[in-house]
Amino acid sequence: MIMTMRIVGGGLLAGGIAYLLLAWWTVLRGLPLNKPAPVHWPPVSVMIPACGATPRLIDCLRSVCRQTYPSIQFVFGLHAADDAARPIIEQVIAEFHNRDMTLVIDTRRIGANPKNSNLANMLPAVRHDVLVMVDADVLVEPDFVSAIIQPLADASVGGVTCLYKAAPQPGLASRLGALSINDWFIPSALVDLSRRDMDLCYGAAIAVSRRALDAVGGFAAMADAVAQDYVFGHDLRAAGFELRLAPTIVETVVGEPGLAALLRHELRWNRAVRAVRPLDHALSIFMSPLLPGGLLLLAAAPWRMAVGVVLLQQSLRIGLHGVLRVKLALPPAEPWLLPLREILNAALWATAFLSRRIRWGDTLLVTGDGLTMRRDASD
Repeated sequence: MIMTMRIVGGGLLAGGIAYLLLAWWTVLRGLPLNKPAPVHWPPVSVMIPACGATPRLIDCLRSVCRQTYPSIQFVFGLHAADDAARPIIEQVIAEFHNRDMTLVIDTRRIGANPKNSNLANMLPAVRHDVLVMVDADVLVEPDFVSAIIQPLADASVGGVTCLYKAAPQPGLASRLGALSINDWFIPSALVDLSRRDMDLCYGAAIAVSRRALDAVGGFAAMADAVAQDYVFGHDLRAAGFELRLAPTIVETVVGEPGLAALLRHELRWNRAVRAVRPLDHALSIFMSPLLPGGLLLLAAAPWRMAVGVVLLQQSLRIGLHGVLRVKLALPPAEPWLLPLREILNAALWATAFLSRRIRWGDTLLVTGDGLTMRRDASD
């Protein structure tokens, strides 16, 4: 038993060290963010599905509407007339009254995925053949639209996406949520891109041609998608289109009201990943091995060796934390939060195996072994 614990604990930490070394290499070799001169200027419709008055909503919407792109339409979408986001959207529309803007309010829910239902309701108001979808909690630069649509000049490209970083609001929960994005998502995305072609989109911002969207059956075909970003990319690739990474990074506002809300949100992400990419979810424990690996090794190995391995893994994590802030102009370093964040990651990873149920807003949903989910009949 002692030897098994030593092997498992050491293996987890060794795998974590190997992953961090690979993450260091991918980050240090440079991010794919060189912006070529724009050559593609088709009319664009920007779709912003919204739900609720999320933190800094007005700042996010203003950043999207300040695009320098020459021919652009903005379509906002809500599921309810009394949604708290409505007066904020209407204020933004009034501020940018000289721009082409539409607010669609439609209660229809064509499937279990609220975001795709909202987008499907918005689509009839979209007038152009290049679509850019931006989450309502995302801050973008004025040249964002120009950057994200350029790869669509290649007819073989059906979808374009971009990396995103996190802007935390005050509070421990928001700072921990931002760490998950900045210190775990970004390196893992870069490691993934270093070993295979893009096969998924990142949900914060996606550009697609109408031709490609029609080829996959539109938003209605993804109405029950477990994870819109993964399913969108999967369906585009299955239809014969390529995916590209845009040379820009957007910023998602993390404004979790408390630790319980953060854990519910992240448990949904974990169970969604487990449903659509079970192997990736299983292997993700090597990204956060401190809790299981450290406990097993400390219990079964000589303490000097165990402490040394744990300190090496944490030193690499802290170093990567600092490098990412230099490379991406991230929020100030908080290395003292990294062990807590890593322990929470491992706990969420394990909890994801206990059930297929996820909470999305006020709705309880059930994932399966695949790309779709359904409403829980017991809700």
